[in-house]
Amino acid sequence: MEKLIPLLIALAIFGFKSYQNYMKEQEAALKRRKVTSPNPVPVKQQPATYKSTPQKTSVPTPPPFYSEKIKETNEIQRFKKEREEHRSALSKKVKLSNSPQKEHTIGEDFDLRKAVIMSVILDRPYK
Repeated sequence: MEKLIPLLIALAIFGFKSYQNYMKEQEAALKRRKVTSPNPVPVKQQPATYKSTPQKTSVPTPPPFYSEKIKETNEIQRFKKEREEHRSALSKKVKLSNSPQKEHTIGEDFDLRKAVIMSVILDRPYK
């Protein structure tokens, strides 16, 4: 408790000094504004003139926004349904074609010796 009292006094002094500096800066800013801004010329205020606005014809209101969202939702659902049908068709195709035989790929059928012979035949250095 004895250590708390000097701390509170220091905080009070710091707050007071900060407030004094703030007030000095406000006064300096006010002086700067007075020096830079010319005195405003008094302007006569004219009474406001009110003009009557012609009545507008009724404009048809656009269709509600939610109908567009419903269309978008239907398109999204249709797309998802088509995607699921496509996936199921592919899975059925894979199940049918899934056989114990190994599929031939391009890498397995490629023979470098035959390719070199064919290229020499096709690109003869002499004719």
